[in-house]
Formats: sequence, structure tokens, C-alpha cells
Amino acid sequence: MDATAWLVASIALVLFCGGFIKGAIGIGMPVFVVSVLGGFLTPHLVIAILLVPIVVSNLWQCLSSVHLRWALARFWPLILAFGLGTWAGTRLLVSVPTEGLFVLLGCVVLGFCLTSWLNPHLHLPPRLEGGAGPLVGLFAGVLNGVSLINGPPLILYLVALRLEREHFIGAYGLIALCGSVPLSASLIGLGVVTLPQLWWSTLALIPVMLGLALGQYLRRRIDQARFRRLLLVALALLGANLLRRGVMG
Repeated sequence: MDATAWLVASIALVLFCGGFIKGAIGIGMPVFVVSVLGGFLTPHLVIAILLVPIVVSNLWQCLSSVHLRWALARFWPLILAFGLGTWAGTRLLVSVPTEGLFVLLGCVVLGFCLTSWLNPHLHLPPRLEGGAGPLVGLFAGVLNGVSLINGPPLILYLVALRLEREHFIGAYGLIALCGSVPLSASLIGLGVVTLPQLWWSTLALIPVMLGLALGQYLRRRIDQARFRRLLLVALALLGANLLRRGVMG
């Protein structure tokens, strides 16, 4: 097998693993794929490869949920702010250094995980949800626009609300979908992603969706307590990775 074939196979394997992670816990595909593929591909190429899989996998996650109407009614202020932040973030993609942002976010995420492990009953009071939601959405949107990584602040917020597993999956899928549409339109409109690259991104759907289906099969066999523990572990790993990216570049 020549070098090109090895490269394609490696990319497909990483995409499959990213889809599996998203299917199993509902989150984590962009940060995993960006972290791994970013080691040997340019950031803009990684973004181009992920664009179609992000939109389709979020749509699939939404259609697999029975809680979409509930999620829209509860989180629409966050969703609007998330879309606005994403639009703004794509315009900062080339010019803004993200290292400091990654360090700050990584520390916040790791601090939340530590607090949650020490105090398992920690949650966000309902009276604070209305004010916190749009702020979280705006910050997550900017991060989404500059790096494709929106998960940590959104997960932090949803975990703090102590949603049940399927409510969490439905809410995150809807929010992420509503952010991925303006993200795609902005990146294509700004020329960051070209039409020929979209064909490769469409082909990337094959390994991603195979992994997603396998991950969803596994998720349905995980109980609620174990699912929350997995979320906290995944969130801690995301936080550590953000801290690493911020410090090491």
C-alpha cells in the first residue's frame, strides 16, 4: 500500500472513531477529529473534511430523538445566540489567536469536572438558566466559528442542568445542528472551504455514519448513571486537550 492509500485509510479510521464517539455519548466528534487529523493535515483542510459530516451527523442525532419540540421550546434563546456567535466566529477564523481562549476554556471545563466529581449533586438553578443560556450559546458559537469545537461550553451547561440521557442527546443535537448550518454557509461564502473540497467532505460521511450507527447501538445499552460518568470523563478529556492546545499551540 502506497503513502496516499495509507493516508486515506488513516483519515477514514479517525473519522470512523469520531462518529463512534458521537454516537455513543452524543458529543466529541469535532474535537477528536480536529485533534488527531490536525497532527498531519492543515487546519483548513480538516475543517473542510468535517463540514458535511458535522451537519449530517447532527441532523441524524436530531431525527433520532423524540424530544426536539421540548428542546426547541426550552433552548431557543441559546440557539439564537449560538448561531450569531458562529457567524461572528467564522469571520475571526484567520485573524484571531485562539491559544488564550483554549487555555481559559480548558481550565473552566476541568474545574467544573473536578467540582462535579467532588459534589455529584451540583446543578444550575432554574432561575439562572434564562440568563446563562444565551451567554453560553454566544461563547460556544464564537469558539465553533474559529475552531469547529463547540462542545465543552455547551456540554458544561447541559450537564449542569442535569438532563436525562435522551433529553441531553436531543438538546445537544438540535443546538449543534442550528450552529452547523450558519457555520457551513459562512465558511463556503468566505472561501475557507471550496466546492471541490465539499465532495471529499461528502465522502467522509461513509466512515462517520458507520461509526455513528455503532456508537448509538452501544449508547442504548448504557444506564443513566454510567452515561453521566462517561460524559464527565469525556468533558475532562476535552478540557485537557483544550489546555494542551492553548499551551503548546
